[in-house]
Amino acid sequence: MKRAHVTIAGLLALLIVAPAASPAVATAEREPSPGLQRALERAVERFAGRIGVQVQHVESGVSAAVDAETPYPMASTFKVPILVELMARVDAGELSLDDRIEVLSTDQHIGSGLLQNLWAPGIALSLRNVATMMIILSDNSATDLLVERLGPQRITARMRTLGLDNIRVDRTTLELILDYLGVPFAPLDDATNAEIQADLAERDLDGEAAERAREAFYTTAKDVASAREMNDLLVRIARHEILTPASCDVILEILERTQTGENRLRGMLPADTVVRHKTGTIGRVVNDVGIIELPNDPGDGGDVPANRFAISVFTLGDPGTANPANERAIADLARTAYDFFLSR
Repeated sequence: MKRAHVTIAGLLALLIVAPAASPAVATAEREPSPGLQRALERAVERFAGRIGVQVQHVESGVSAAVDAETPYPMASTFKVPILVELMARVDAGELSLDDRIEVLSTDQHIGSGLLQNLWAPGIALSLRNVATMMIILSDNSATDLLVERLGPQRITARMRTLGLDNIRVDRTTLELILDYLGVPFAPLDDATNAEIQADLAERDLDGEAAERAREAFYTTAKDVASAREMNDLLVRIARHEILTPASCDVILEILERTQTGENRLRGMLPADTVVRHKTGTIGRVVNDVGIIELPNDPGDGGDVPANRFAISVFTLGDPGTANPANERAIADLARTAYDFFLSR
């Protein structure tokens, strides 16, 4: 069977174990905060479009949300569930991060990341390197190497075993982006970078049919998640609840090295703030989900206790809005939550 590969049109910037046989892990307990709720609602009112946001302090459970139950397109934030599934397989002994995967010319596609420019005959990368590229550079080719290896159905099934019924992974990024563009997937499923670019160059990607495809994309029930469940996933990773502590720490270390989304969760925070996150972008969808560290007082000089909050923001801008407006809304929400917890 051919391996999946990733693509993105040049005009787009797209874009555990719970030990193997364990039952579903209980949802991270939340402690609603009226003050934080009011602050989030005021921030959301300033955005022209739809926003789903969930915030939760990891250690205390203090939380608030706006439209957090509605499924939104994940775009590249779906790479977090993919990474969780990979580490679940590692914990189960099915895979090792040192396993190597060969990269074929048909795995190299236009889009975000570096792999499209790094390919050479016979190149092989470790699963650790592929996973790292998938997150920190949002490398689409690396992502589809993992989706093909893991299987989207099994990634979604993992979410179900964790009680996360509103997170689903259905497509490779190649198929996802072609759906967004209104381009048939099958003819390009096994195409090279050059072949995909040539095909897209012959199409009217700004016509009415393409516009209808984009609008349909925003409402399809594929590759979606609710802010509440994405945030639950992050909280439980931070608490070492759904994988071995070592595997949770691998995820957190990779997320901390993310290089995309400078103006999103990180946009209004102090420059030295530690943010472990993953962005996602396609069309009017602009997202960022992550775990933000708060300043902490070492007290008597002993070990400093953890002091973190998870925040998941999914946005769908109104037609005609520019992505910077979505990014400002995400940054505003992150700063609102940061200031709230800092004041406590």
